[in-house]
Parts: sequence; C-alpha cells; structure tokens
Amino acid sequence: MNALKTLLVAALASTAFTGAAFARDVFTVKLAAPAAEARVITQNTVWNCSGDTCVARPDHASTVRACRQFAREAGVRVISYGPAGDELTADEIARCNGESLQAQN
Repeated sequence: MNALKTLLVAALASTAFTGAAFARDVFTVKLAAPAAEARVITQNTVWNCSGDTCVARPDHASTVRACRQFAREAGVRVISYGPAGDELTADEIARCNGESLQAQN
C-alpha cells in the first residue's frame, strides 16, 4: 500500500510540473508601421496583428534570430519584441532589424 501512495504522489507531482512547463508567455511585437496582414506566421507560431502590434504565444525564446525571422515575414521594422519584462534590448532590436547601433551614432 505504501508503494501505491508513493506512485500516486509521484504521478500528481509530475502532472503539476508538466503543466508549468507548458505555460507560455504572451509575446508582443511593436512595429514601426502597421502590419500588412492580420496574421503573420513564423517559427510555427501564428501572430495576430492589429495596427502596429502583434501578439502570440510562441514555443520559442525571445531571441534576435526569432525577431529577425518575424521582421522578415512581416516586412516591417520591429520596435520591440518579447514577453513583458523580458523584451529584447535596444542593441538586440537593432540586430533584429539588420542595423548596428554604432552606425546610428
């Protein structure tokens, strides 16, 4: 009976951790101009766009590479990219757009 209780507790604990692992942050992308399309699909993620803002729950991290792919698909310069509190830095946004901060100074 003790083994059964241990197995049950282990199963419940693993289910709780699995749920947390699948929780995904909402990413927001601010664009320099309104998106041409209401939906942008990149990296197996459907982004819903309204005006100069697009939102999604991607399975990937907030990286320059992911931002660059989004910008390429959207055809618009990106102003900010990522979940609230974990957006890309100004330098990363410049690289996302194929720019260099040093070239801007």
